[in-house]
Amino acid sequence: MKSKASTYKELNQKSDLELFQLIKQREKGALEAVFNRYYESLCRFGIAYENDLDVVQEKVSDVFIQLWNSHDRIHEIQKPKPYLYVVVKNKLMEPVSYQKLKQTLDKGVEDEYSTSPSIEQEIIDQEQREMYVRKIQEILDQIPKKSRQIFEMSRLDELKYKEISEILGVSIKTVESHMAIALRTIRNMVVKNKQF
Repeated sequence: MKSKASTYKELNQKSDLELFQLIKQREKGALEAVFNRYYESLCRFGIAYENDLDVVQEKVSDVFIQLWNSHDRIHEIQKPKPYLYVVVKNKLMEPVSYQKLKQTLDKGVEDEYSTSPSIEQEIIDQEQREMYVRKIQEILDQIPKKSRQIFEMSRLDELKYKEISEILGVSIKTVESHMAIALRTIRNMVVKNKQF
């Protein structure tokens, strides 16, 4: 009998297509592995279509529920990663009348047990991390929205230009142009920041 840890490790080593086939066979661990692999990047991608992170997270979660419930059609999916992105995009572009519902339900819920670092070095490290995150965010904020989306899909989500063009419904040349804009903007901001 295999331990849960070894099964988890084995599932994480499988390709997306293999995991989708296991989902077809109703293997919950395979769905969890796909979820863990793509949830964060799909949420980041979804922000380009919906500014409310709660709505994005809900829609991305719905995609995984839909994947589990439509297991009998999984054999039709040949490219799982682009498929997930396209489904998230489509879900976020659907008109929704209950977008604020989750916010209303979640209001007033606070974490009582927030902890503060007890060691000075932890505080310094946290401040440095926050400073780096702010600097990176400032640079990313200078990139035009569409170029930033394509940059994040390429660099953070590790999608190929062809996959990005299929997901967004644009030509590969358009993807290349947006990447050039993003990289030029980043380079200019880095040079500008070095001058100060």
